Amino acid sequence: MLANLDGVCEHPDYGTCIFEAKTASAYKAGEWDNAIPDEYMLQLQHYMAVTGYKGAYIAVLIGGNTFRWKFVERDEELIAMLIKLETDFWDHVQSRIPPLLDGSDASAKFLAERFPNSTPQSRITLPDTALDLLAQYDEACEQLETVTEKKQKAENLLKEMLGDNEAGTSGSRIITWKSVTQERLDSKTLKAEHPTLYQKYVNKTSYRRFSVKAAV
Repeated sequence: MLANLDGVCEHPDYGTCIFEAKTASAYKAGEWDNAIPDEYMLQLQHYMAVTGYKGAYIAVLIGGNTFRWKFVERDEELIAMLIKLETDFWDHVQSRIPPLLDGSDASAKFLAERFPNSTPQSRITLPDTALDLLAQYDEACEQLETVTEKKQKAENLLKEMLGDNEAGTSGSRIITWKSVTQERLDSKTLKAEHPTLYQKYVNKTSYRRFSVKAAV
C-alpha cells in the first residue's frame, strides 16, 4: 500500500496528521455541507492506514472563492474494509484474473470497452446457465416496473399538492417543482433545410443496445 500525501501537520491531541488539499466546482458545494465526498473519505482513511496517523485535515476551495476545511479521525473499521478490498484487487492484478462481474457501473463499463462492437448477423447458443440469468432479469424488470410506478404515483400526488407553487416543505424536506426553460437545436429542421451544414457538425456515436425478447 502506498500514499502520496500533500503534506503533514500537527494536531494538539492526535499528533502528526495528514494534510490534503482539494478544489471543487461550485456545482458540488452541497457535497461539502457538514461532510466530505465519499471518495475523499476513503482516500484519507487509506492514507492513515499507510502512515499509521490518527487524523487528517482536508481543505477545499469551492468555485475558486469559498474555502472550507474539516478534520477526519481514523476509522479502524473502514480501514480494515479498505485493506481487504485493496488486497483482493491486488491479488487479481498479480494473477491477471479479472474480478467476477456484478451489477456495478464498473462492470458495465468494462464490458462495453472489452466488446465495443458486435459482429453483424452473428448468433450463438448460450449455455444453460443463461436460463437462470434470464429468470433473474425478468423478475428484476417486474420489480422495477412496480417500484417505478409507485415512485411516479408519489411524485404525481406531491405535484398536485404543490399546484402552482414552486416549493413546499414537509418535515425536514424541501420539495420543488420549478419551471425550466431550455433551448434545443432542432436537428430535424437543420438536416432538412441545411444538409451540408448538418453533416459538418453532426456527432455520430456508436454503442451496443441490449434487449431480451421472444425468439422468432
